[in-house]
Amino acid sequence: MLLLLSRPPFGAHLPLGQALARKYPHRLLLHATPLFGPGLAALAERAAEEAGRREPKEVLAELLRVEREGQLFLAIQDGEKLRALGWLPPGGGLVLSLGFFALFALEGEALRQPPLPVPKGQLPSALARFWGGRLGGRKGRIRLLLGESLWEERKAFQEALHGLKPERGVFGPLPRVWEEALGSRALLGFAYPL
Repeated sequence: MLLLLSRPPFGAHLPLGQALARKYPHRLLLHATPLFGPGLAALAERAAEEAGRREPKEVLAELLRVEREGQLFLAIQDGEKLRALGWLPPGGGLVLSLGFFALFALEGEALRQPPLPVPKGQLPSALARFWGGRLGGRKGRIRLLLGESLWEERKAFQEALHGLKPERGVFGPLPRVWEEALGSRALLGFAYPL
């Protein structure tokens, strides 16, 4: 059995997973990842696809490739939520009040600081540009979770990301627990090449 868990600070269950892996070393294979949200879902999907065709070590190698070649982005436009999380850089509140999003990328174990400011109307094209560079013309998969206030703009995101010609694109609402933490004008997205 393969157990996928997000590492802290994005996941809180890693110590339990490590204890289980020590208790059942021949039954349980633990993979701790820096990915969370749609990145973790993409890893689970890829692991399920590869499990029947490859040996466990090869499945883990594929998961590491997805982590290395994929890119997770988080965009937030709520200064109060960013301040509460300790992620608001100096002057960030003013920039957000002018209609910008703070666009974070997961780099290694942490979100890139300071975030990149992206004007509201340019967020779909910014994601397409960044992910297009990551995919490098290869077929890929995209997962995008939109907060309630951004859900009505999903067509703009679909059109911008359609230009990347993904093998699969999954769009969905931001889960309630993430929306409470990040605000309704937030999104989480992950894309990786096949």
